[in-house]
Amino acid sequence: MQQIPIVIVGGGASGLFCAVQIAEKLGGKNIVILEAGKRVGTKLLATGNGRCNLTNLRASQEHYHGDVKKAEVLLQKYSPESVIESFRKIGLLCREEGEGRVYPYSMQASSVLNLLRARLQLLGVRECCEFEVVKIQKDGDGFLLSSKSNEKIRAQTCILATGGKSSAKFSSGYDLLRQLGHTIDSLKPGLCPIFVCEQQKIRTLKGIRARGMVTLLRKGKVIACTMGEIQFTAQGLSGICIFDLSGKALSGDHISLDLAPEYDVKTLKSLAEACDGSLQGVLPKALAACCTPEDCKHLQFTVQKTAPFQNAQITVGGVPLDEIDESCESRKVRNLWILGELLNLNGDCGGFNLHWAWITAMAAAEKISKEGIK
Repeated sequence: MQQIPIVIVGGGASGLFCAVQIAEKLGGKNIVILEAGKRVGTKLLATGNGRCNLTNLRASQEHYHGDVKKAEVLLQKYSPESVIESFRKIGLLCREEGEGRVYPYSMQASSVLNLLRARLQLLGVRECCEFEVVKIQKDGDGFLLSSKSNEKIRAQTCILATGGKSSAKFSSGYDLLRQLGHTIDSLKPGLCPIFVCEQQKIRTLKGIRARGMVTLLRKGKVIACTMGEIQFTAQGLSGICIFDLSGKALSGDHISLDLAPEYDVKTLKSLAEACDGSLQGVLPKALAACCTPEDCKHLQFTVQKTAPFQNAQITVGGVPLDEIDESCESRKVRNLWILGELLNLNGDCGGFNLHWAWITAMAAAEKISKEGIK
């Protein structure tokens, strides 16, 4: 049986970055990354439409949901600038592309993954792919990890960085955490389309895009509002502004669209009267054909459900942050660290979730590096 000082379960953003940070201080020969898939970093290649929205210069509490208050210390300690500087130290240049969004200078996610892997190779970190950990047990001060094919590895320090249920077909992190006694808050898809009940109406609008204000309502109470481009699909609504509401949406909620937020109904009526009663001068033709001025201000749909995990960018829910310390070490199990999407914190679109992945990795690596090899 292999005896490894530090095992990282999951070769995604947080796992790879954490490995680099630790290896820089303690050397890579002490670290093994266990990845269930055929290669590491698969999801990272798809982020930001293949461009990898690394972080956001506006990253702060107001862009996060879940155990936000408990994440305050981490978000304040590790700024977007510190993330950018950490990447610069390993050779990656970044650029801002508006609204605080930060990308690799090449605008290619592959640059980020290739650089991380090259650094890990240089430092001597081992990648062990197609090793799906299905069982984890405490073994003295360390851990005994078993794969699907019953291979076993003993680790002194274990870092769980498997990503959420949206990551891929492999999402065993939550099961492993339950095996070790951790709580998992209710999991649901996040940053995904919303399906609506009004199927006949929505099908006639399929393919239309319009800008507007989107309000999520529950029993008449405003839950959240966003502004941006709304995409009408065959089953419901999509677009970044819809994604940002999806984590809060429940079946039976209502979504109200204001498709001309700068104008009131009276102004819209006068515009319609000037165009044979139509709002073609305000909205796309197909949308104008089914919208009165009143509809334009309050076009309402009923939430049927959110899209499934395979259509989601993130998972909402996870391990409550009061079960970890400020370095992301478990308060329940010594020498266990929990990173990124496994925790009950999720961000808006725009680089906020990758920022969380990087900073949880930085926090864990800082403490592990200080404690040294055990």
